[in-house]
Amino acid sequence: MAESPSFISKLLHFRFWKHKKKHPFKRESKPREEGAPRSERRPDKPIKLAESQRPPSHVMEEDPYAVKIPIDHVVYQLWRLCRDQAGWMPTPELRLFDPDTDAQPFTPQEAAGERSRLLSTVTASGTARLNSCIPRPAPNGEEPVPVNLDAQTTIFLSSNLLSAWIFVYPPVGEGRDITQGDLLSALSSAGVSFGLNSSLLETIPGRDDRYFHLFHAAQGQPAIPGEDGVITDLFPREAQRKLPVDEFNRVDFTAATSTQNVEKDQIICHITPPTPGTPGRTVTDKDIPTRDGVPASPPMGRNTLLNEDGTALIAGRPGGLEFSGRAFQINPMLDIPGNVDYSSGNVNFLGDVHIRGDVCSGFTVRAMGNIKVDGVVESCTIEAGGDLVLTKGVQGNNQAVIRAHRDIYAKFLENCTVHAKENLHSECIIGCEVYSDGAVYVQSGRGTIMGGHIWAAREVNVNILGSKTEVRTSINLGGLPCEDFEKTQITQEIAEQEERLKDLEHQPDSPTKLSRMSKLRMQLSVNKLKLGQYTKNLEEFEASASTRPSGRLTFSTAYPGSRVKINENRLKISQETRHSMALLIDGEVRLVS
Repeated sequence: MAESPSFISKLLHFRFWKHKKKHPFKRESKPREEGAPRSERRPDKPIKLAESQRPPSHVMEEDPYAVKIPIDHVVYQLWRLCRDQAGWMPTPELRLFDPDTDAQPFTPQEAAGERSRLLSTVTASGTARLNSCIPRPAPNGEEPVPVNLDAQTTIFLSSNLLSAWIFVYPPVGEGRDITQGDLLSALSSAGVSFGLNSSLLETIPGRDDRYFHLFHAAQGQPAIPGEDGVITDLFPREAQRKLPVDEFNRVDFTAATSTQNVEKDQIICHITPPTPGTPGRTVTDKDIPTRDGVPASPPMGRNTLLNEDGTALIAGRPGGLEFSGRAFQINPMLDIPGNVDYSSGNVNFLGDVHIRGDVCSGFTVRAMGNIKVDGVVESCTIEAGGDLVLTKGVQGNNQAVIRAHRDIYAKFLENCTVHAKENLHSECIIGCEVYSDGAVYVQSGRGTIMGGHIWAAREVNVNILGSKTEVRTSINLGGLPCEDFEKTQITQEIAEQEERLKDLEHQPDSPTKLSRMSKLRMQLSVNKLKLGQYTKNLEEFEASASTRPSGRLTFSTAYPGSRVKINENRLKISQETRHSMALLIDGEVRLVS
């Protein structure tokens, strides 16, 4: 006797015929009359959906955690076999991550390798299961003995052993259904004993989708590496050198300083200690080692020290703070309340120097750090290892020599020689010889360069170049002007020392002669080492010339008598020119408006 159809089958059969009679969106097509032209038929049009009717874009994206099972796969063969026996069974689903119930076990990139491993595991277990379902032929030509198999559990472990999944095959014939004890036994046989999802294991035997469905049964504890120590600076490592400009385009050079002053015991930076790592544990109850955080190396330099618990770098004395490339260091500050004259003598200091008055003629000021002069600089020598700030400028009388290993800021420069390893900022330059390995900016205030020679590596930016009296003003761009000048000077000095050494060798032997020759040879050896270093720097600079842009001159007004030279190419300005730029184009210096 045939089995009566189930309620679900009757319901689907009723809905199918109900909708088949008349579809609410189906247009009734009229037959084309015989002999009617084909063009009279209604043309086909694509269906246009509203935005609300279109499927969301994420639906079309491939799920990185879902395993695609081919329709002819062994899992589907088993599913069809069991579905025919039971009458109904949910479709197989292999998904490594359920956002509603599971914690994400790994990233989508890692899921690609796990998907292939999972499919291989299921294929192997499904093939063995399918072979077990085939009835064996009975002897003597009798009917095959029916197969009865209990439900079977397959355990899949992730490659890092931090996750375990359960995949259950349904019973065959009169086999026994799955129980919680069977699940625990299978997990125990696979070595899974840590991080079990007990509540899920209790509910699996009673779920409708307990078969051909992947369940995340256990989750291990990943190892957490310790965090490295961190340095949190309270002072910038690169000094901020900004020139404040008022509404009249005038620069306040008294504020042009990069020195960061600190007091004793003031905190320079905080030091966060490292944290220990937390070891992990696999689902097989094995330890996962990890690493502890690495302590941060404190940037401790001269005159700095750590506090008692080592969580902060503090100042050991008051002074000017700077970062030397690897560590913070405090340069002691020398404050001269008056002038540099016979009352103070020459100044030679290892830190920063602040001169409240003038620097008089004939005196020398040298400092390893920054130098700031509030008064006027006369025909003297000033050399700064850092920045040089001249609030009121220089009246050099063609004898002053101004040097800085970083930037120079000056109100005005008149009849002096200036060497800036980086950039030069001024309001007026008159009759000076300027060497800059960076750029020369003369834009604020009058912004005038009148007379003299300017050698700059990259750029000269000026408002007024030359004068109406056509005084000769030369601008030379390119190379390393300071390095070239120092190489020339050291070469001349070496030649003079060699001549003096030859003269000493012809003098009669005496203790004075030996002492002088010893000192002269020492000086000669040091100068030759310097010359070698200058030569090496210039060769490296020339080697990179092809990848470096040529210099440029930018001006608002240039008067006749001004000359521009860029990499041995010259241009003479013969008439008053405004708002232009001198560039090297096709081997020729040209003015571009």
